[in-house]
Amino acid sequence: FCISLPSMIFLLALPVVTALLVAAPQQLHASCLRLKSVINLKSLLFTRPDTGPQIIVEIVGADLNHRANRFFDLWSRPDTYTVIYHGSTERETQVEGNTNEPRFLFKTKMSYDKSNGMRFVVKEADVLQGDSVIGRAFIDKGRIKEMMESGESALLSLGENIGILKIRVTKPPAELSHTSLLSLNPKVKKLDAL
Repeated sequence: FCISLPSMIFLLALPVVTALLVAAPQQLHASCLRLKSVINLKSLLFTRPDTGPQIIVEIVGADLNHRANRFFDLWSRPDTYTVIYHGSTERETQVEGNTNEPRFLFKTKMSYDKSNGMRFVVKEADVLQGDSVIGRAFIDKGRIKEMMESGESALLSLGENIGILKIRVTKPPAELSHTSLLSLNPKVKKLDAL
């Protein structure tokens, strides 16, 4: 029994598409998420994990100028989140609601592309009108290398009089490196010993 990849994707997506057509409005969002996960099935099955160098990117928080950002939410303050772009990798923080001083305390491991800089986009989450960009920041490949070596935080401007973003870029600890975990190295420390 042999079936082609497009046919397999169609068969997997058919129940979700049917549910979309007959779903009540409150179930529409959940159905869309299921469809998105079926579409991502291809990348899960056929994309190999990156085994190259890794970095740890931490988004501490942002301080937004109230006067410059007062038009995002009419009756309250903006609901913000940050998107990190580096090479072909993209990560997104959680949404911090109703504040001009979001503290994300977000940390993630990403593939390290030595030839590219890193871009940060702070956005305002809006369900009705779509998300809006509050500000953007960029660090070049040289600055990333400096931050990895020093381990110090950086304050990045999001634009003139818009606000600042505090970030930290470091190397992953040796005991958590991708290669040591995959090689089943006996020198890897137990999680309760970290």
